[in-house]
Amino acid sequence: MNQAAAHAENRTDKRRAPTREDQVLERRRSLIEAALTVIARKGLAGFTMNDIAQEAGCSYGVVSFHFKSKEGITLAALDHMVEEYDRSLNRPENDSPAARLLGMIELDFDTEMSNAGRIAVFTDFWAESARNPEYRRRCAELKTRYDAIVMADVAALAELRRIDLDPALVARSLNALIDGLWISGQVFTAPGPAGRDMAKRACRFYLKAIFPNDF
Repeated sequence: MNQAAAHAENRTDKRRAPTREDQVLERRRSLIEAALTVIARKGLAGFTMNDIAQEAGCSYGVVSFHFKSKEGITLAALDHMVEEYDRSLNRPENDSPAARLLGMIELDFDTEMSNAGRIAVFTDFWAESARNPEYRRRCAELKTRYDAIVMADVAALAELRRIDLDPALVARSLNALIDGLWISGQVFTAPGPAGRDMAKRACRFYLKAIFPNDF
C-alpha cells in the first residue's frame, strides 16, 4: 500500500460510523420536525399520529415506537423548539445587557428561528393551555424563565445607567409586546421583511423610552 492510500485509509478509520444511538436520535429529530410542520398546518387539536407518519414518510408504527402517544410527540416538539431557541439566545457575542436584549429581539423576529410555522406552534400551545393543564404548566414555566432572563438584563442595564425602575415590569411588558406582535403577524398573514422590521423597531422604541442612550 502506498503512502497516499495509507493516509486515506487512516482518515476513513477516523470517521466514526453512525451508531444505533445516532440513528435513533436522527429518526426522532426527523419525526419532531414532521410534527412541527403538521401542527403548524393543522393545530394541536387537529392533527393525528398518522399525519406525522405521512409527513415523515414512515409508518404509524415508527412514530408510535419512538413517542408512544400524540401527547408524547407534542411535548417533545415543544421541548425541541425551546432547545433551538435557547441555543441561539445564548450567543457569546451578546456580552452586555443591551446587546443581549437586542439579540433577543433579533432572534424573536428571525426568519428561521421564529418563522411563521414556529410562531403558529407556540401560539397554539398558548391557546390550548386554557384546556390542557400540562400545556399550561409548560407554558407558565417558559414564561417565568424568559421573564427572569429579560429582567436580569434590564436590572443590570438600569444599574449601569443609574436608572430607578421596576425590572420585572419592564421585562413582562417587553415580552408581552413581543407576544402581541407575534399574534398580530399571524392575523395579518405572514409579516415578511417589512413586518419583521417594524416589529423589531417597535421593541427598540419601547426600550429606548427607558434607556435612551442604548437603543
